[in-house]
Amino acid sequence: MKICFVTTGDIKDIATSKRAFGMATPLIGLGWEVDILIEDTVENRKRASLECSKQVSVHYFTKNNPFGEIKEKNRLISQIKPDVVYVCAFVIRNIVKGYGAFKVVEHSELQSKIPDLNRIKKAIAISLELFSTYYSNALLGASKYLVEYYKKLAGKRLKDDELMYFPYAYSTKLYNIIKDDELSTNFLDLKDRKNFVYLGTITNNYGAKLMLETFAQLKRNNVDARLILLGKGRHYQEAVNFVKSNQLFENILLPGYVDEEDIEKYFTIADAFISPMQDTIQDWARCPSKLYMYLPFRKPIFTCKIGEPYEVLGQKGKYFDSESASSLTLEIEKFLSEDEVFEPTLPELHTWQKRTEEFNLWIRKILK
Repeated sequence: MKICFVTTGDIKDIATSKRAFGMATPLIGLGWEVDILIEDTVENRKRASLECSKQVSVHYFTKNNPFGEIKEKNRLISQIKPDVVYVCAFVIRNIVKGYGAFKVVEHSELQSKIPDLNRIKKAIAISLELFSTYYSNALLGASKYLVEYYKKLAGKRLKDDELMYFPYAYSTKLYNIIKDDELSTNFLDLKDRKNFVYLGTITNNYGAKLMLETFAQLKRNNVDARLILLGKGRHYQEAVNFVKSNQLFENILLPGYVDEEDIEKYFTIADAFISPMQDTIQDWARCPSKLYMYLPFRKPIFTCKIGEPYEVLGQKGKYFDSESASSLTLEIEKFLSEDEVFEPTLPELHTWQKRTEEFNLWIRKILK
């Protein structure tokens, strides 16, 4: 059996290609031939070299306009002749021909529910969501909310077993605890206080403002803790300005986008992680991939009882009110004052190997 993953963009900006890189080598081990179509960027090549075995065929295409990109992808697919085409995100650039292949479409969020979309973009998003149920032979939802949403949207066009709940996972090749003697001095120096780490897009709708206000309050309360925000986004500069205006240089670090190989170093020195969610349809629907990257470090995760984080962590999560910096402040102070033994969620249940085995059983059953 041969599968071809269709992706778009640079992995440092668009996370959906993580699925292709994470599943590629495990699929090889399960007897598949694997091809990946991906834009030719420095970060994409780096990730492919880190995660993909030599048996994985990675096809790089040059960045182009949407229709030029589709044309190149169609050319490659016609040559590859896969049994399954796996579309990692149903955007215009990924609407390719199947050439007789079984088409699987993955949805990881609801674009139509992003609050500040203008009317034209919202109409396009709604149209794509509906069209995906006609275009695909089967759908994957990265959250339980998405599975139910597309089940209703598809109606009788897709059978129940043609829709699968398929959350993200983590790569055992990339994310592992590092011993102190393997950490450089600049990372060891950061262990002078309790570190709370967030990885993701720095935007207010992903909790940036709430986290900043929390650690400003913790400083006022003389709590010796540090927030490390890894990533960039449209509110990154606002965050930098907030740190400057409130003299929080010792309490909040903003390294910006960090290299893949440095992520596990920051995660190693973390005492806990933060994954804010908001009580919106967008957040109920999305599957925060960073949540699964946190798991192998077996440390507390501060999040909200909304969507996938609660599905994954259950009673083992540290929960706060999604709209209240005071609530997060209180939970962190409580955590720092207690001397409890933390029992983590088993990360072994959320590896790409585990997810791929589930996918393999599902797709082979459908293709019989």
